[in-house]
Amino acid sequence: MSKEAAAPAEGEAPKKKSKLLIIIIAVLAIVLIGGGAGAYLLLSKPATEKKAKADHGDEEVAADDAEEEDEGDGKPPVYEKLDTFTVNLADQESYLQTEVQLVLASTDVQGKIKARMPEVRDALIRLLSSKTAEELAQLEGKDKLAQEVQKAVNEVLGVKKKSKGVKKVLFAAFIIQ
Repeated sequence: MSKEAAAPAEGEAPKKKSKLLIIIIAVLAIVLIGGGAGAYLLLSKPATEKKAKADHGDEEVAADDAEEEDEGDGKPPVYEKLDTFTVNLADQESYLQTEVQLVLASTDVQGKIKARMPEVRDALIRLLSSKTAEELAQLEGKDKLAQEVQKAVNEVLGVKKKSKGVKKVLFAAFIIQ
Protein backbone atom coordinates (compact mmCIF):
# COMPACT_ATOMS: atom_id res chain seq x y z
CA MET A 1 0.00 0.00 0.00
CA SER A 2 2.82 2.33 0.60
CA LYS A 3 3.78 2.06 -3.10
CA GLU A 4 0.25 3.02 -4.17
CA ALA A 5 0.16 6.02 -1.81
CA ALA A 6 3.49 7.32 -3.16
CA ALA A 7 2.39 7.16 -6.83
CA PRO A 8 -0.44 9.74 -6.66
CA ALA A 9 1.76 12.17 -4.74
CA GLU A 10 4.32 12.14 -7.54
CA GLY A 11 1.56 12.73 -10.14
CA GLU A 12 0.24 15.83 -8.32
CA ALA A 13 3.59 17.66 -8.33
CA PRO A 14 3.79 18.12 -12.15
CA LYS A 15 0.15 19.27 -12.23
CA LYS A 16 0.82 21.99 -9.61
CA LYS A 17 3.90 23.22 -11.52
CA SER A 18 2.01 23.42 -14.81
CA LYS A 19 -0.88 25.31 -13.17
CA LEU A 20 1.58 27.74 -11.59
CA LEU A 21 3.32 28.24 -14.94
CA ILE A 22 -0.03 28.97 -16.67
CA ILE A 23 -0.96 31.49 -13.98
CA ILE A 24 2.40 33.28 -14.28
CA ILE A 25 2.09 33.46 -18.08
CA ALA A 26 -1.48 34.78 -17.79
CA VAL A 27 -0.45 37.49 -15.30
CA LEU A 28 2.49 38.55 -17.50
CA ALA A 29 0.21 38.74 -20.54
CA ILE A 30 -2.28 40.92 -18.65
CA VAL A 31 0.48 43.23 -17.42
CA LEU A 32 1.97 43.58 -20.91
CA ILE A 33 -1.39 44.26 -22.53
CA GLY A 34 -2.32 46.76 -19.81
CA GLY A 35 1.05 48.51 -20.10
CA GLY A 36 0.75 48.74 -23.87
CA ALA A 37 -2.77 50.15 -23.64
CA GLY A 38 -1.67 52.67 -21.01
CA ALA A 39 1.30 53.80 -23.08
CA TYR A 40 -0.93 54.20 -26.13
CA LEU A 41 -3.42 56.33 -24.22
CA LEU A 42 -0.71 58.53 -22.69
CA LEU A 43 1.13 59.08 -25.96
CA SER A 44 -1.99 59.74 -28.05
CA LYS A 45 -3.63 62.13 -25.54
CA PRO A 46 -2.39 65.47 -27.01
CA ALA A 47 -3.75 64.66 -30.46
CA THR A 48 -7.14 63.73 -29.06
CA GLU A 49 -7.25 66.91 -26.95
CA LYS A 50 -6.59 69.08 -30.01
CA LYS A 51 -9.31 67.24 -31.92
CA ALA A 52 -11.74 67.68 -29.03
CA LYS A 53 -11.00 71.43 -28.84
CA ALA A 54 -11.57 71.78 -32.56
CA ASP A 55 -14.79 69.75 -32.37
CA HIS A 56 -16.17 71.97 -29.59
CA GLY A 57 -15.96 75.11 -31.70
CA ASP A 58 -12.68 76.51 -30.38
CA GLU A 59 -11.65 77.75 -33.81
CA GLU A 60 -9.16 80.20 -32.33
CA VAL A 61 -7.47 77.44 -30.30
CA ALA A 62 -7.46 75.18 -33.34
CA ALA A 63 -5.95 77.98 -35.45
CA ASP A 64 -3.22 78.55 -32.85
CA ASP A 65 -2.48 74.81 -32.88
CA ALA A 66 -2.23 74.89 -36.67
CA GLU A 67 0.22 77.79 -36.45
CA GLU A 68 2.31 75.87 -33.93
CA GLU A 69 2.47 72.95 -36.33
CA ASP A 70 3.61 75.30 -39.12
CA GLU A 71 6.52 76.43 -36.95
CA GLY A 72 7.97 72.94 -37.11
CA ASP A 73 8.90 73.34 -40.79
CA GLY A 74 12.59 72.65 -40.19
CA LYS A 75 13.70 76.29 -40.26
CA PRO A 76 15.47 77.60 -37.17
CA PRO A 77 13.55 80.34 -35.37
CA VAL A 78 14.47 83.97 -36.00
CA TYR A 79 15.01 86.00 -32.82
CA GLU A 80 15.40 89.73 -32.38
CA LYS A 81 16.69 90.93 -29.03
CA LEU A 82 15.57 94.43 -28.16
CA ASP A 83 17.47 96.77 -25.88
CA THR A 84 16.65 96.77 -22.17
CA PHE A 85 13.58 98.81 -21.26
CA THR A 86 13.45 100.71 -17.96
CA VAL A 87 10.22 102.64 -17.40
CA ASN A 88 8.26 104.20 -14.57
CA LEU A 89 5.01 102.34 -14.14
CA ALA A 90 1.59 104.03 -14.12
CA ASP A 91 1.29 103.85 -10.32
CA GLN A 92 4.31 106.23 -10.08
CA GLU A 93 5.65 104.24 -7.13
CA SER A 94 7.61 101.58 -8.97
CA TYR A 95 9.48 100.92 -12.17
CA LEU A 96 9.93 98.04 -14.57
CA GLN A 97 13.16 96.85 -16.11
CA THR A 98 12.77 94.19 -18.76
CA GLU A 99 14.57 92.61 -21.67
CA VAL A 100 12.36 91.59 -24.58
CA GLN A 101 13.14 89.09 -27.30
CA LEU A 102 10.84 88.60 -30.28
CA VAL A 103 10.30 85.38 -32.22
CA LEU A 104 9.83 86.44 -35.84
CA ALA A 105 8.31 84.84 -38.90
CA SER A 106 11.34 85.51 -41.11
CA THR A 107 14.55 87.44 -41.54
CA ASP A 108 12.58 89.93 -43.67
CA VAL A 109 10.60 90.89 -40.56
CA GLN A 110 13.87 91.22 -38.66
CA GLY A 111 15.06 93.77 -41.23
CA LYS A 112 11.79 95.72 -40.95
CA ILE A 113 12.09 95.85 -37.15
CA LYS A 114 15.67 97.13 -37.33
CA ALA A 115 14.64 99.78 -39.88
CA ARG A 116 11.77 100.96 -37.65
CA MET A 117 13.42 100.46 -34.24
CA PRO A 118 12.71 104.00 -32.94
CA GLU A 119 8.99 103.50 -33.58
CA VAL A 120 9.06 100.03 -32.02
CA ARG A 121 10.84 101.32 -28.89
CA ASP A 122 8.40 104.24 -28.59
CA ALA A 123 5.36 101.97 -28.85
CA LEU A 124 6.77 99.59 -26.25
CA ILE A 125 7.78 102.33 -23.82
CA ARG A 126 4.27 103.79 -24.02
CA LEU A 127 2.73 100.36 -23.50
CA LEU A 128 5.00 99.37 -20.60
CA SER A 129 4.60 102.68 -18.78
CA SER A 130 0.80 102.38 -18.92
CA LYS A 131 0.89 99.28 -16.69
CA THR A 132 0.86 99.09 -12.90
CA ALA A 133 3.07 96.90 -10.73
CA GLU A 134 -0.04 95.10 -9.49
CA GLU A 135 -1.05 94.14 -13.04
CA LEU A 136 2.41 92.85 -13.93
CA ALA A 137 3.03 90.95 -10.69
CA GLN A 138 0.71 88.12 -11.78
CA LEU A 139 1.49 85.56 -14.47
CA GLU A 140 -1.72 86.49 -16.30
CA GLY A 141 -0.53 90.10 -16.42
CA LYS A 142 2.78 89.09 -17.98
CA ASP A 143 1.01 86.90 -20.53
CA LYS A 144 -1.38 89.73 -21.41
CA LEU A 145 1.57 92.13 -21.71
CA ALA A 146 3.35 89.72 -24.07
CA GLN A 147 0.26 89.63 -26.30
CA GLU A 148 0.00 93.43 -26.23
CA VAL A 149 3.70 93.82 -27.10
CA GLN A 150 3.21 91.41 -30.01
CA LYS A 151 0.20 93.37 -31.25
CA ALA A 152 1.95 96.74 -30.84
CA VAL A 153 5.05 95.69 -32.79
CA ASN A 154 2.98 94.08 -35.54
CA GLU A 155 0.95 97.32 -35.81
CA VAL A 156 4.14 99.37 -36.19
CA LEU A 157 5.26 96.96 -38.92
CA GLY A 158 1.83 97.03 -40.60
CA VAL A 159 1.41 93.27 -40.23
CA LYS A 160 -2.11 91.87 -39.88
CA LYS A 161 -1.34 88.20 -39.11
CA LYS A 162 1.06 87.20 -36.37
CA SER A 163 2.26 84.33 -38.57
CA LYS A 164 3.72 87.01 -40.90
CA GLY A 165 5.32 89.22 -38.23
CA VAL A 166 6.07 88.77 -34.54
CA LYS A 167 5.01 85.24 -33.63
CA LYS A 168 5.83 85.33 -29.92
CA VAL A 169 7.25 87.62 -27.24
CA LEU A 170 9.78 86.32 -24.71
CA PHE A 171 10.91 88.13 -21.56
CA ALA A 172 14.59 87.48 -20.83
CA ALA A 173 14.43 89.62 -17.66
CA PHE A 174 11.50 91.12 -15.78
CA ILE A 175 12.21 93.19 -12.67
CA ILE A 176 9.64 95.32 -10.84
CA GLN A 177 10.81 97.58 -8.03
